[in-house]
Amino acid sequence: MDLDAMLQAAEREVAQFGLGAMDALHIAAAVALQADQFITNEKPEKSIHRTPSIPILSLR
Repeated sequence: MDLDAMLQAAEREVAQFGLGAMDALHIAAAVALQADQFITNEKPEKSIHRTPSIPILSLR
């Protein structure tokens, strides 16, 4: 995994979709690891659900 590329992807998530820093890092890591989806406990109205980078599955 290319750490610099992952950090740049996280920065794009913050800038383009308004994700918080930790959410952006989690999304970037999931994409870098080629995950099929990202599972979260965040409510659907939270910013993490704005990203088109990976399908988000909410447990709420």
